[in-house]
Amino acid sequence: MNIRLSFLLVAILVIFGGTFLVFQFTDLIGGSSGNDTADRPWLFKVDDNSIVHIQVSHAGRTVDYDRKPGGTTWFIQENGEETQVFQDKWSGTTLLLSGPQVNRIVTSSFDNPASYGLEPPETVVKVTERSGLVYEFHMGSTTPDAANQYTYLVGDPTLFTVPQIWAQVINNLADEPPYPPPPEEEASAGSG
Repeated sequence: MNIRLSFLLVAILVIFGGTFLVFQFTDLIGGSSGNDTADRPWLFKVDDNSIVHIQVSHAGRTVDYDRKPGGTTWFIQENGEETQVFQDKWSGTTLLLSGPQVNRIVTSSFDNPASYGLEPPETVVKVTERSGLVYEFHMGSTTPDAANQYTYLVGDPTLFTVPQIWAQVINNLADEPPYPPPPEEEASAGSG
């Protein structure tokens, strides 16, 4: 390839890349990402590595998850027994609970929680971080379009919606805890 042509292509690439970065950092591209943040706040934010306890109650079943001090392994605490979580089903769970992003703010305060399925709530989740701070949020019924679920953070009067698919993953922590598969299933999975 001709050296002049190569030099020209590199110069064009640098110009386009530089222009993109200028627009990106000055929020001039496509409606600005700053507005998205205002429209889609976080229910709460916590470092996923600082989460030490998770409790999920759904459909009459409560399951607790604990991480040992200084460790990285999570354990299911249910019926007085402790079982290590099955990592293939657990991975990413603390990240999902470290900062649930809401789809929209329904109202800054609401008077009738029962109309949103929040009295009593369908799901109660408590996320405890290392310092002892507990984030408790309640999830209610799904929105009329079934794409979202009503939720609120205890202590905050704001009513939010979260994606229903995210809510279902959280509900499954109570409905279908990530227990390791029986040994015969592991053996057949490994040989396939």
